[in-house]
Amino acid sequence: MGARYRDYSYTAKLEHRRKVLFICFIFIFIFSVYTVITSFLIRPYRIQSDSMKPEIALNDIVLTTPIYNPFSTAKRGSLVVITPSFNDKRSFFQKTADGIISFFTFQLFKPFEMRQRQGQSASIRRIIGMPGDTIYMENFILHIKTAEAEHFLTEFELTETDYNLEISKLPLNWNAALPFSGSYPKITLKENEYFVLCDNRLISDDSRMWGPLDGKVRIYGSLLLKYWPLKKIKLYKGQ
Repeated sequence: MGARYRDYSYTAKLEHRRKVLFICFIFIFIFSVYTVITSFLIRPYRIQSDSMKPEIALNDIVLTTPIYNPFSTAKRGSLVVITPSFNDKRSFFQKTADGIISFFTFQLFKPFEMRQRQGQSASIRRIIGMPGDTIYMENFILHIKTAEAEHFLTEFELTETDYNLEISKLPLNWNAALPFSGSYPKITLKENEYFVLCDNRLISDDSRMWGPLDGKVRIYGSLLLKYWPLKKIKLYKGQ
């Protein structure tokens, strides 16, 4: 009887161990597939500012794709992913922890990424100026003369995509010579240069501060979907 119990106990333990290993294997496999997909095909981002209001707000979560060539697919008005202005300060352990935690929370929480300072994480911006354009800004609206045109038109007259801007009145006596005044001097964009802007024009963390961006270096993704909050879900296919 004792021998049978010991045999049964050993068999049960072995079966239990196999189940645990199988579950671990399944988890590692799923997490590996998730990591590959989010690294090379689809990448989620939690928005960390109100720079793109009213279209995208603080704590919204979007899906982007790094499979993007600005020289063949960029449109005026497209929402794109901009590389960080500064290096990511997170350690390997912190990046790994963020990946695991975000996996279990469906991208709702990344503790170490949320501690990043402005400019150390990727951002979403809208392409307004294209290579060859001559541009200037007045009252927060970009005026554009394309390479083939003779006259300036506003960004809304040239952009196929409909979007709204967040613009508030400036303080009294705040003139165009002061920072954040809603003005930008006339420039002509060179080959591969793009002028990107926030929809919330009172936040100038965009080409007004950075200057025109090299599309080969700073633009590496486009927006596919806003999926959080669920009541504001929106597909950006073709934008």
